[in-house]
Amino acid sequence: MSKPVITIQPNENGWKDYKMKGEGEDGGDSKSEYLDGVEQAVVQQDLSLVEFMTGYDVINKYRIWDGKTGETLFQATEGDIGCCARNCFQGEREFEMPLRTKEDKDGDMHRLSKPRAIALQPCCNTCCCNFWHRIFCCGCCGFDFSKPLANLSTFFNDKKTHWILQKDGGNCGRANFVITDEVNKKIIYEIKRPELCVCAWDCGDVVYPILDPEGQQVGSITKYWAGGKKGCSGCCIEGANASTHVIDFPSTASHTEKLALIGQTLLIDYTYYQKKNNNNGGS
Repeated sequence: MSKPVITIQPNENGWKDYKMKGEGEDGGDSKSEYLDGVEQAVVQQDLSLVEFMTGYDVINKYRIWDGKTGETLFQATEGDIGCCARNCFQGEREFEMPLRTKEDKDGDMHRLSKPRAIALQPCCNTCCCNFWHRIFCCGCCGFDFSKPLANLSTFFNDKKTHWILQKDGGNCGRANFVITDEVNKKIIYEIKRPELCVCAWDCGDVVYPILDPEGQQVGSITKYWAGGKKGCSGCCIEGANASTHVIDFPSTASHTEKLALIGQTLLIDYTYYQKKNNNNGGS
């Protein structure tokens, strides 16, 4: 087993405070350095006993904290699209998700937006399944085959900053995503996992390397098995799809780029680990 990737647990009442810097573009104080100095973030989904006991997919809630200090960064809850759509489309469902901070309790400043879209699965689910899954969804579930695969947009102060998209490279669904800066219209990061499967089949961690435009690894997103829990409690957490992910940010990442990587982490979670009756959770 690899060493734990989380060394600091969240503080019960400890929120990260804003650090004001200079004068903002609008003439007021800028709060854009909220994530500056954060080297590692932990994204943990709340465990729902209802979901574990019944298999009924409830609204996902997440707590995001600084992995080095334990300070809470955000609390997030996906918007309610209705129980039928949520359980039918599972990880391919759409959501609007505000990220609430200590001062911004409505989540107006930071927001994630995911449309309903087909998500390709890894080769351990076979290429053939991906083909028929796409055909079936297009014909029966209202998906548009011509539109992009699983994707998500990040917003800061109501301005779209980054677009995250799953790529189909003809490699049987290997995990591959690109993050595009919507202001400069250029790819800033690529998440590419060389291994075929994303299953935590051995109760171990699953690592997604973060690559810069030159193909050099500059960080990582790790699915942390059961948040470090062992035995029955770990299996309970994974069985309820209550995933924990750890983001080791690139050292040069800006505030909005770190926000995009948090969005990328949520897109990975929905794409691979929010599906019932598959092996991606590793239980």
